[in-house]
Amino acid sequence: MFLCGWKIRLKSLRKTLEKVAHSFVTWTRIHILEIHKIESYDIIVLVAVLVYGVVFSYFTVLKHNLFQTYAWDLGIFDQALYTTLHGHFLYYTADLYLNLSGCFFAQHISPILLLLLPLYAIRPSATTLLVLKSFVLALGAFPLYLMAYKELKSKKIGVLLVLLYLLYPPLQASNWFDFQPQAFLPLFLFSSYYFLKAKNWKLYFLTILLALMVEEHIPLIVFLLSAYTLANNRKALLPALKNRQVNKALISVATMTLCIVWFISALYLKGSYPINQQFLVRYKATETFSVLGIEEDPLLLPVYVLLNPQRVWDALMYDYTIKFFYVILLFGPLVFLPFRDKLSLGVFVLLAPFLLSNYWAYYTIGAHYPLYFFPLIFIAAINALKQFHSTAQTMILKTALIVTILFIASTSPISPISTSFGAGKERILWYPDVNFSPTEHSESLHNLLRLIPPEASVLTQNHLFPHVSARLHAYVVPPIGRFENDTEYLRGLINKSDYVLLDLWGWDSLTATAFDEITKNGSHGFYALGANSLLLRRDYHEEPLFKEYTEHRIFEAYKDLGVASYCQKIRDLSAETGNVVLCPEGSRGTIVFGPFAYLLQGEYEVTFTIKVGDHDDSYIGTLDISDDFGESIVSKRDVYGFELRSNEWTNFTLSFASTRLRRALEFRASSSGSADIYIDRVVVERVSSIARSDFGLMTLAPGSIYLKPREHLLLEVGNITKEGFFVHQRNATSNVFWYGPYWSLSPGNYTVTFFLKTSPSPQKPDEKIITLQISANDGVNEIDKYDVFSSSFFDGEKFSGWHEFTIELTVKDCLEQVEFRGLSPSPNYDMYLAFILVEEVW
Repeated sequence: MFLCGWKIRLKSLRKTLEKVAHSFVTWTRIHILEIHKIESYDIIVLVAVLVYGVVFSYFTVLKHNLFQTYAWDLGIFDQALYTTLHGHFLYYTADLYLNLSGCFFAQHISPILLLLLPLYAIRPSATTLLVLKSFVLALGAFPLYLMAYKELKSKKIGVLLVLLYLLYPPLQASNWFDFQPQAFLPLFLFSSYYFLKAKNWKLYFLTILLALMVEEHIPLIVFLLSAYTLANNRKALLPALKNRQVNKALISVATMTLCIVWFISALYLKGSYPINQQFLVRYKATETFSVLGIEEDPLLLPVYVLLNPQRVWDALMYDYTIKFFYVILLFGPLVFLPFRDKLSLGVFVLLAPFLLSNYWAYYTIGAHYPLYFFPLIFIAAINALKQFHSTAQTMILKTALIVTILFIASTSPISPISTSFGAGKERILWYPDVNFSPTEHSESLHNLLRLIPPEASVLTQNHLFPHVSARLHAYVVPPIGRFENDTEYLRGLINKSDYVLLDLWGWDSLTATAFDEITKNGSHGFYALGANSLLLRRDYHEEPLFKEYTEHRIFEAYKDLGVASYCQKIRDLSAETGNVVLCPEGSRGTIVFGPFAYLLQGEYEVTFTIKVGDHDDSYIGTLDISDDFGESIVSKRDVYGFELRSNEWTNFTLSFASTRLRRALEFRASSSGSADIYIDRVVVERVSSIARSDFGLMTLAPGSIYLKPREHLLLEVGNITKEGFFVHQRNATSNVFWYGPYWSLSPGNYTVTFFLKTSPSPQKPDEKIITLQISANDGVNEIDKYDVFSSSFFDGEKFSGWHEFTIELTVKDCLEQVEFRGLSPSPNYDMYLAFILVEEVW
C-alpha cells in the first residue's frame, strides 16, 4: 500500500511538472524568442553553457571514478533518491547513529530533490547526480544573460557576464565537490530576479517557490533580496496598497511574508523527525562556532554577536588571512564592482556567519557554501553596471574577464597550478589535489565493486560509499571524531552487511575497529583482493579471488617504490627490469621505501635484488621490511661486503611469518655510504597461508640502528672496528666475548647463524676457538651450544676468511630473556663477529 501510494504521488507530481514545463516553454517562445532573434551572442552563450556542462561533467565523473567523492555529500543524495524510487522516502543510512528516522528531511528540508527523480530514474547512479549538477549550474547562465540584456540593453554585455559567471572560481569550486541541491540556487535566484524585473508575477513566484524548496535556510536569502527590492521601491508601496495595484514593492512584501511562513514551517517539519540527543551538538553544528562561543543553536548567532563583542573579534581573527583571501576570491573576479551597489551589504550579512566560523570549509572555496550568496554578488554587479555608460561597461567587464582568467588559472580545481594553494597548513582552497591518471589501486577497486551484487548489503568507507550507495542497504564507517562509543554501532553495521569493502589507504581508527570486529567474530572471509584493498564476504572460507596481490608480487624499485632525493633512477641493461635505482658512494641513509602494501596472514619470502660497486668487507647497508609506516620492523638483513662480489647482481631473501593482516608494509634498503648500491626489484612470495607466530629473519649486529638498546648484541670484552665488526683481540682473556639481546622466542624451529673470522690462520686443527651458546633467563638456562674449532675455518687445506656457523634450535615452550652469546674466545687469535642471523624454519 505504501509503495502504491508513492507511485500515485509521483504520477501526480509528474503531471504537475509537465504543466509547469509547458507553461514555461510557451512563455519562453512568446516572450523571448519573438522579442530576441537568435544572434551570434545567443549562440555563444549556448555553446559556453554546453562546454562548461560537458567539461565539468567529464572531470567530476572522472574524479568520482578515481574515488575522490564521498558519502557526505554525494553518496547520501544518491541513496536518498534511489530509496525514494523504491518506496522509502528520501531514506539514507550514513547518519543512522544521529538521524534515527533515516529521512533526509531530518537534516535539511529539500523537496527540490523530488524534481530530480524523473531524470535520476533514467540511470540511478551517483554519476547522474554529478552530470546534473554541472549542467544545472551552467544553466544559471541563461537567466543571467536575459537579466543583463533587460537591465543593460546589450547582448554583448550579457555574453561577457555569462563568461565571467562560468569562469567564476567559487562556481567551479562549488561544482567540484560532490552533489548538493544548492546547485539550483543560481538558476532559480537569477530567474526570479529576471521575472521580477519583467513583472511576470506567475513565473516569479514559481521560481521563488523552487528556490525555497532547495533548503530551509534559503528563505533568509530570498527575504534579504526582497528587502533590497522593497528598499529600492519603497515609495511605490503605499500607492499600490491604496490603488490595489501589483508592483515590485507589493510583490516584495508578499515574498517576505512567504519567506517567514516557509522558514517557520520548514523548521517545524525538520524538528518533527527524531534525533539522537547524544549527538545534538553535532546535529546543530555548534562546534563550527566554538571560537565565537555558541553553545546552543547557531540560529541565535545575532544574539551572540551583540552580547560578545570580544568573541566576535576573536572569531574574525581566526584564520583571518584565509578569510580575507576568501572575500578577495568572491569579489575580486568582478573587480569589486558589486561594492558599488547596496546589495553587497546584504551579501556581507549572509557572509558574516561564515567569517565568524572556525570551520575551514565555510571560508574557503571548494565546498558548496558560496552558492548561498554569489548569485547576489552577480545581481549587485549588474545593478552597479547601470551606473556606467555602455563603453565603460564593456571596458570594466573585459578587465574583469582578464582578472577572472588569472584567478581561475590559479584556483580552478581542473587547473594544475591550484594544487600549490591546496597544500600545507595555510591552504586557501578546500579541495584536495587529484591525480587524474588511473592507477592499479583504482582499477582493482573497480574490479572489487563489480563482484558485489546490486541488491547485496555493503559496509564501506566514506570515499567508497558513493560507488555502492544506489541500494537500500549500503552503510558507511563514520569519519573519526563523530562519537565515542563506536564499537557497538559498527558491530550493528557489520551484522547487517553481506559484504565489507575496505581501502587500506583510507585506514583510520574506526576502520581499524570495524576490521578488528570482523576478525574477532570471523563473520566475513576474504572474498577478493585489490592492489591495496579488500573485499570481505559473509561466511566465505575459500581462497580469495585475485590472490596474486598477496601470493606473488613484483615491485620494481624505479617505479613502484619511493626513492630518496639523493639517489638516481638510471638505465641498466644488466638488471632484470632494465631500470634501477642507484645510491652513489658517500650517500648515507634510505635508498628506497614503500609501497605501503598489505599482506594477508601467512609465511612469506621477500627477495631483494641488489648490486654493489667496488667495496671492502665492511658493512654495506641494510634491507628490511617494516610495518605501520615504519614504526615496527618485521624482518631485517644487514649486508656486508664479504658476502658480495663487486658489480654482480645478488639476491637476498628475507623470510617472515605473520598471524594477522599487515596493511602498510615497506620494503626498504639503506646505505652506509661505503659503496655504490643499485636496487633492481623486490619479489614477494607467499609460501604458506598459515602462520604459527609473528617472526621474521633478523640481523643481530653491533649496536644496530634498527633495534632498541636491549634488542642488540652487547660487547663484554673487545672493540668495534671501523668496518662495524666486534673484535676480541689476541692475548686478551675473558669468559664472555658478546652477549644479548634478551629476546622472547615463541615455540617453533629456528636457525641461528653466526658469521665469524679469525686472524691469523690457526696452526692447530683441533684447537677450540670459541663456544657459541644460546641461553634463556639471563644465561641461567643453556638451550644449545656449538664449539668452534680451528679446522672449521679451512676449506680443505685452504684457510678461508669469513665462515658461517649454524645452530638449529627447536623451541617447545616460550622462552624469555634469550641470548646468543660468544663464550671463552681463544687468546691466540683476533676473533671477529660480523653479525648473527636468526630465522624461523617452517
